[in-house]
Amino acid sequence: MIAACGESLIDMVPSEQGKHLFEACPGGCPYNSAIAAARLSVPTWFIGKTSKDFLGDKIVAKLRDSGVDTSFLVRNEQAVTLAFVERDANGNAKYAFYSADAADRFFMPSDLPAELPEQVVFLLVGSISLVEEPSCSTILSLIEREHLHRLISFDPNVRPSLIHSKSEYRSRFEWVCRHSAIVKASDSDLEWIYGISAEAAVKKVLALGPELVALTKGEHGSILFTEKHRLELPAVQVKVVDTIGAGDSFHAALLAGLGWLKVRDREGLASLDEDSLRAALRLATTVAAIDCTKRGAEPPTLHEVAVFDPEAVRIAPGFISTFLPKERIC
Repeated sequence: MIAACGESLIDMVPSEQGKHLFEACPGGCPYNSAIAAARLSVPTWFIGKTSKDFLGDKIVAKLRDSGVDTSFLVRNEQAVTLAFVERDANGNAKYAFYSADAADRFFMPSDLPAELPEQVVFLLVGSISLVEEPSCSTILSLIEREHLHRLISFDPNVRPSLIHSKSEYRSRFEWVCRHSAIVKASDSDLEWIYGISAEAAVKKVLALGPELVALTKGEHGSILFTEKHRLELPAVQVKVVDTIGAGDSFHAALLAGLGWLKVRDREGLASLDEDSLRAALRLATTVAAIDCTKRGAEPPTLHEVAVFDPEAVRIAPGFISTFLPKERIC
């Protein structure tokens, strides 16, 4: 149901063993979303490029262990992008990227699949792969090719340190939004892009053509916007270990929920009522919250979500008999 396209990298996450020690953890915005979707038992493919070395092996192994189809993942002799992570006192992450000559940065048109499986409904794209060339042009060509046949879902996941021209970036951002049915962005993303409040920026994004904009606000919750609805939910209160991958997990869970609600095209997306939107948002909010209770990007399985909040997975097919512990079945 979901194909995720973009960077796969290694997050160098601060180790619990010492302040200046790091643990190598597979990551990347669309990569994390692919993991999150597959762990929710959603058919998922990852489209991208990685190395043939042991770090590439770690990237591939996590995808496969989570149930992601890796048949569209290309491997070559180039290195892996490294992202060194530093956490602040609230568990929020800052990043320093090292991607010169990296495999995922050199994702080429010849690396694209000739066609996507018929069952792919959502094509999830982002984030730093849409900043750096030649991967950016390659992914834009895939969006151009597929946007009339799939629902493009875009997460800019802005990393200002990688952006050399804000005006050029904004133009590219708006091009992708015009081709997208769904845009998921954080308040800090939109405030940086437009220099205005996040909700004012959402109006600009909706005017570009998406049917739905999902705005995440960290500990202040999230909001779904459509032409007809504005629906807000507070954040789920958990003990935050860190926020790495939380937005990526939110994005994947939102698409999973929309898929479970039988959304297959723009018309179906635009026709969702408030109760359906609320159900999808509750699922996304819950999945993101559980991710925040773990070190690094480690989205929960569908069973974990069901145990944490059975109501959050009520829209999942057959959830009562399949996912709830027996003692909770009435």
